[in-house]
Amino acid sequence: MSVKHPLQIGDVARADFRTSLQSDSENSRIQKACVFMFRYQPARLAIALSLSDVSPPAPSELGGKPIKGDTLFGQDEADITYWIALLVQHSSIPEISRREFQECVAAHWARGIALINNIVQDDNVQIETLIAQLMQSSFSEGKRI
Repeated sequence: MSVKHPLQIGDVARADFRTSLQSDSENSRIQKACVFMFRYQPARLAIALSLSDVSPPAPSELGGKPIKGDTLFGQDEADITYWIALLVQHSSIPEISRREFQECVAAHWARGIALINNIVQDDNVQIETLIAQLMQSSFSEGKRI
């Protein structure tokens, strides 16, 4: 019987996070279309958007390029802790392991990127337009963001 090690903030900060190759490609396209400076920006937005849906996301492959945890979630311990709390609460997995956490992040990232991809159809979108459309769709679906 293997022992499950509890998730720790340092583990998350040092871990590599990735989503599927297809979602990673969409992440890059959205980054360019919205003129985000860094890869983690559309990824964070995607994860946050996915977390606004109470249903669990479908599992995702882990074939995309990695982003370190302290880059994806922020270098401040409070920021990392905030993201961990949101993702663990949403997962409903008791005593989640680092691997399970990485899979959870990948699934939310993939679902969120797919939702953003539905909005960002052309190759030049103002970030303000994207945010306004995301907020409008969330409010029209009765979601709180």
